[in-house]
Amino acid sequence: MKNFSSELKVGIFAIIVIFILSYMTLKVGILSNILEKGYRLHVVFDNISGLDENSRIKIAGVDSGIVKKIELKNGRAELTLLIHPDKDIYQNAKASLRMTGLLGDKYLSISPGTPDAPLLQDGDFITIIDPSADIDLLATELTSAGSNIGTLAGTLGDILQEPEKKAIADAIRNLRDVSEELKEILAENRAPLRDTLANLDDFSKTLGERGPGLIESLERIAAKLDEKAPGLVDELRSLAADLKSVIGDNRNNLQQSVENIKDLSESANRIAERLEKGEGTIGKLLKEPELYDSLNKVASGAGKAIDVADKLRTFMDFRADYSVRGSDWKGYFDLTIKPRDDKYYILGVVKDPNGSVDTTVTTIDGDISTKEEVESKYEFSAQFAKRFGDTALRIGMLESTLGFGSDYYFNNDAGRVRFDIWDFNADEVNAERAHAKIGVDYRFLKYAFISGGIDNFFNKDLVGAYVGGGFMFEDEDFKYIFGKSPNLSLP
Repeated sequence: MKNFSSELKVGIFAIIVIFILSYMTLKVGILSNILEKGYRLHVVFDNISGLDENSRIKIAGVDSGIVKKIELKNGRAELTLLIHPDKDIYQNAKASLRMTGLLGDKYLSISPGTPDAPLLQDGDFITIIDPSADIDLLATELTSAGSNIGTLAGTLGDILQEPEKKAIADAIRNLRDVSEELKEILAENRAPLRDTLANLDDFSKTLGERGPGLIESLERIAAKLDEKAPGLVDELRSLAADLKSVIGDNRNNLQQSVENIKDLSESANRIAERLEKGEGTIGKLLKEPELYDSLNKVASGAGKAIDVADKLRTFMDFRADYSVRGSDWKGYFDLTIKPRDDKYYILGVVKDPNGSVDTTVTTIDGDISTKEEVESKYEFSAQFAKRFGDTALRIGMLESTLGFGSDYYFNNDAGRVRFDIWDFNADEVNAERAHAKIGVDYRFLKYAFISGGIDNFFNKDLVGAYVGGGFMFEDEDFKYIFGKSPNLSLP
């Protein structure tokens, strides 16, 4: 093997890796068909853009199966769904496409129906389909909404001239003053109001308890009134005479008050007539159909924009690898942004214990000595990945250098065979060739995984095994974890 060139070694290794991956593909495909559990249902959509095979099926936000197969029949997409055996779906169930990220990642959402309908059996069809929002249609609607907002702004600008603007500003200031005064009144009289309500409550209770006795008292009062009615009539006559004298003395003031009320009524009539004709700011607002249409379209566009709020899936990956050869740890943090299941972006930070070499040259009495110290440093990754079935290819920056990678997923994405190669200039400490790494990650819990493999196998002086593990969370997992955690407060 010493006479073989590096290119020949790489070629032999690539052929071995391809053979292993091909064998695992066939093996995992056969095992998945044997081990898969659940029952199959079918559903037909006019358009499933963004939805692929193995996409998730959710019931009330909970993973409940996968899209097993997609076929084109009579110009429509027929989906074969593999539903978990413990999930019951009824004949009045509804199916719809939903998006989990702003960039278009989709999953199939099922409303299971109600138990008063018969259960769907293996091979049955879900017949009720809810229409789903289309990202292109949403963009068109947002563009239209923006145009309508511009039209609305122009129309309002034409209507609101300087007099109308001044009148509206005055009205707003008056409302602010009234609001402040009411606030002050309520603040000053909060205790009396509370006491008044308490007194009313006590009065209603007392009235319920003493009502019969009160009626008897009123009957006695009525009898006494009958006795004293003649004297009361004389007193009322005297009061009427006094009132007539007061009115005579203030006739002019009363007449002036009546005139003021009449003028106020005429002013209100004139305002109503102007509003009916569409004059003034408020009248134009009531009569202009363009304003109503613009406001209606703006509201509709805004509603559709809100409907796409939870579309983007993001994952956070924390892991650490222990190098058996170097007896040191290497830490990773990756942020994966998935607009679709077959396309995603990976941003990462790596703390490399062998990141750089600090060289110190010392001269003593003509003797030159060199001292090298290996220091750890933080490195960054930024990759674009494209998935083809169970295989994904990656390209971009790996640990602050150009790099490539590929992944093979098995067992419903619980396991992954990972191959990475980077640092083609061999800038790492004691490296003569590019850094290559191959390993397997396997998720044995919902959020935890273990890993292991061979690291730096192109450099014979640095090759060694590694083991490790970590945690992976989706944005929805963080919502669930923090939603269930107890509230924390500072003393």
